[in-house]
Amino acid sequence: MKRIGLYGCGHLNKIVVDCYKKGLLEGYEIVACYSKTEESRNAMALSLGILPCNSYDEMLERSLDFVVEATNPSASRLILEKTIKKGINVVLLSIGALSDEEYYEMIKKKCLEASAKIYLASGAISGFEVLRTARLMGLSASSLTNTKGPKALAKTTLYDPKMEAEDMLAFEGSAYEAIKSLPTGINVGVATALATRGVHNTKIKIQTKPGFIGDSQCIDIECNDELKAHLDVYSKTSDIAGYSVVALLQNLNSPIVF
Repeated sequence: MKRIGLYGCGHLNKIVVDCYKKGLLEGYEIVACYSKTEESRNAMALSLGILPCNSYDEMLERSLDFVVEATNPSASRLILEKTIKKGINVVLLSIGALSDEEYYEMIKKKCLEASAKIYLASGAISGFEVLRTARLMGLSASSLTNTKGPKALAKTTLYDPKMEAEDMLAFEGSAYEAIKSLPTGINVGVATALATRGVHNTKIKIQTKPGFIGDSQCIDIECNDELKAHLDVYSKTSDIAGYSVVALLQNLNSPIVF
């Protein structure tokens, strides 16, 4: 039985817990959870019938095989290295944490030294296999266009009141620049970049539409004349990210791996 600790006790890890209770995570046991918010970690621990952890370090002492991270890029960077050093695998949703190439290479090295792995949950994009296969074939271009409602940008530097009345292009640049402008809202862009041409060579557009609900992710890749692909995923809520964690864990424990 593989032992899981949950880092972050919000909506996405609640989906993981719900699936676990329904018996969808055969071969796994959730033995720990931690959030900086005492109320949320106590509530999740109670729902699981386990003792709450009062610190992240305390959670790491529960003989874990996996940590499922569902926080934000800055919070995940605080724990990745210490988790990997203990030989604990991480299922990462806040993929923006790996946008810095120097940090990315350092974490890769630590993983090799500790025989641990970081698994990138596909979240709202899917199609990692197609993207990685295309990279092997020699990608000539990769881009992602993200469409949001204005409210998603309301507390960011990208927000413009005009967005409430008309379609607007809020951002255009590299994946590296995108995650700096929108730290918690464009993890999919970094995931696309890591699977294709890197954070500096993958183009990102963020556009807004008045009244738009949810997120639309459109990925376009080209391998000269050999291959062209267009992946279009719309998600009304962020739930798909939580379910992608469950699907990943199921796959890792399956005798037949997709």
